[in-house]
Amino acid sequence: MSTHNIAFTAPLNPTGASPILNEGQIWRGLLLKIKSAETFVPNAIQSTTVVSEGSDPETGNPVTVRDITFVENKRKVRETVTAYKPSRAVFVQPDGSTINNIVSEGADGELYMTYTFEWRHPDASPTELKAFLYKEKQMMKLAVEGTIAVLRQLATNGKI
Repeated sequence: MSTHNIAFTAPLNPTGASPILNEGQIWRGLLLKIKSAETFVPNAIQSTTVVSEGSDPETGNPVTVRDITFVENKRKVRETVTAYKPSRAVFVQPDGSTINNIVSEGADGELYMTYTFEWRHPDASPTELKAFLYKEKQMMKLAVEGTIAVLRQLATNGKI
């Protein structure tokens, strides 16, 4: 099986950004993203349908099962999403592909958003793998930067 492990990081509050996002706003935004991914990455995800909400019986962390529909090929995928306040959300797909949305703090207290992707392609040819990797790298950058832009817009409008 072939797996692509890739990541992208961007500052949440780069110089000149307004408004400055705080950890509470960022967390509320990530929780919203779990239920409405298309709000944050409309170029990649067409729709999100929440199937169930609950909590992990051992940790108490919120767990959401959702169906997402991708824009490109209208493919539907059921994901199980676990939220780990205040720093990450983990999205697991049935084939084992995993996406992490991580909020971290730098040495001087600056905040960063990192997405890590473990995309599994069990039956892909070498040519297909190369094409998948190219698309995945483009998508991760757009996803991180797009999410930050939407977070800032939601904060400006008082929605998070």
